[in-house]
Amino acid sequence: MDNHERQLLERGVIALENLAADPVIHIESGPPVCPHCDQMNPDVHVTESEASGPLSEFVVRALCMSCSQVFYALPRMWTSVKSVAEAQREIEELRTVQNGN
Repeated sequence: MDNHERQLLERGVIALENLAADPVIHIESGPPVCPHCDQMNPDVHVTESEASGPLSEFVVRALCMSCSQVFYALPRMWTSVKSVAEAQREIEELRTVQNGN
């Protein structure tokens, strides 16, 4: 092995060690289920109110249309887009993935 190959190999090992040292963040996300009736992805009624605060602390107060119980949803993962059209595309893509199409 020549000097150049040895340097490349050493750089590769250092890079792998650095990757292993980086913290890994695991965020578990549950399915959209009513905690009262266990309806998967229920239709809900939401009455929005004016509020302010960090986006990461956003909470939705929702009325489940299946069991008529109020529950609170805390989004754990976010997709941020610039327009309603982009949001519609994201929702359609999510529906396609959920339906296995």
